Amino acid sequence: MPVGSISSSPDTVGVAVVNYKAPILETREQVLENCKKIAATMQGLKRGYPGLDLVIFPEYSTQGFHPTLWHTLTTTLDGPEVATFKQACIDNSVYGIFSLTGEEHPEGKNPYNTLIMITDKGDINLVYRKIFPWVPKEPWTAGHEVSVAVGPKGLVVGGCICYDMNFPEMARDLTFKGAELMVRIQGYMYPSKEQQVQVAKVRAWENNCYVAVANMAGRDLVYSYFGHSNIVNFDGTTLAECGTSPDEVTYAELSLSAIRNARRNWTAENHLYNLAHRGYTSEGPGGHAACPFDFYKTWAAAPAKTRALSEALTRDADSPADATCADIAPMPPSQLAQASLGKLVLNGHANGHANGSANGTANGTTNGVH
Repeated sequence: MPVGSISSSPDTVGVAVVNYKAPILETREQVLENCKKIAATMQGLKRGYPGLDLVIFPEYSTQGFHPTLWHTLTTTLDGPEVATFKQACIDNSVYGIFSLTGEEHPEGKNPYNTLIMITDKGDINLVYRKIFPWVPKEPWTAGHEVSVAVGPKGLVVGGCICYDMNFPEMARDLTFKGAELMVRIQGYMYPSKEQQVQVAKVRAWENNCYVAVANMAGRDLVYSYFGHSNIVNFDGTTLAECGTSPDEVTYAELSLSAIRNARRNWTAENHLYNLAHRGYTSEGPGGHAACPFDFYKTWAAAPAKTRALSEALTRDADSPADATCADIAPMPPSQLAQASLGKLVLNGHANGHANGSANGTANGTTNGVH
């Protein structure tokens, strides 16, 4: 894939990802002003990247995530926030992917954490509700359906949100629903920058699929977000990546023919074909289609049993403090430490006390004075 271009063609989809500055919002009026800022950002991007077909904003970029007021800032799919985004897509002739945190629940439960894609005609054609709310903090009601839709120029787009992509099953399900581009909108904070940047590359390579990640940058009232919004090729290599600064944007072209050719003609690297054709090189045409993994068989047939296995492997309660399984005691200090510091080290005394001395001293001296 070419890199460094700001154009696109009938065979390529121009995609931009935004390191949106983490918003701190306390009222609906502030949310609507922030939506106007997002719309203005889209206008500037279309001017600067004439090939732009799809722009992606991060999780929490619309309403933020206020630690105490989040429940007062909810909206709906036909609310004024979405109306602003629809008009911006029409005005700039682009598709857009946006975050709603949260979308009001029709039964009055906690809101959803929702991703929407809006076409260049102003229509919502993809709604995805986060399946794996982040623990231990997110209050959102969990979604239960993985979704894809046709994006610009026929590119098939699948959406996921932040913590979702830490589970390989999410990416595989999107791919087997036809996704050629997996979009991950996230509000990911330090210290997990390294892991999250790598996850996008791994999911792309595992699934022979483009991945585009939009992350927040800067600080809100709770966390510092590391940015690094990025676009990854279907071979797992990086096409474009932002740094850590708020409101950085990067851009790449995604070729339709390149990914479709790879999925059609690759052999060793074609994880999607080889997954369901195990052993075809030695055992005849087609190989084996049956799932060999007990975990997936059990999960599909007996979810409660899978939950029991998970708890046996980890813990038996949502909170570690409530778990009945025994905690793991720390190992004792080395024999050398015990010999040097005596029994005090075993009793948890600090500052290197030994034989009644302080600050790492020995034999009754203090602070290195003899």
